[in-house]
Amino acid sequence: MSSEKLITFKTSAVEEFKLTKVVAMRSEVIKNMVQNVDCTSNVLPLSNVDGKTMTKMVQYWKKYSEEGVTKDRLKSFDHNFLKMSQSELVGVLLTANFFDDKQLKEVVIQEFADRIKGKPIEEIREVFGIVNDYTPEEEEEIRRENA
Repeated sequence: MSSEKLITFKTSAVEEFKLTKVVAMRSEVIKNMVQNVDCTSNVLPLSNVDGKTMTKMVQYWKKYSEEGVTKDRLKSFDHNFLKMSQSELVGVLLTANFFDDKQLKEVVIQEFADRIKGKPIEEIREVFGIVNDYTPEEEEEIRRENA
């Protein structure tokens, strides 16, 4: 077993996650937090992150921290990782944003784009829960202007 010290995080649901520094440092926020402080002896609270989403984050960070993992394996991992509901995906995006994980944000945003690509506006509104506040006349005028 590795003698590397672990950093402990506690989520909003009081679940604890122990990560090696290498894995945790995939997050710019964590990198800044632990840069000048020994966080291995303290528990870092993550009051705005739930356990289910943190589990996903840890899964992603561990895979991307593996030594010698190929691009093809990462692409396959991403494909399977993103098989989640819309609400779970939103949670991962918000958490990736909180942790300032640019790579994960890009992957999730691309997944959102792929999910709505080529769909009619009505279906896109439904996917994102957007209420159409245009009258039928206003909507028709906008469609003519942007034909």
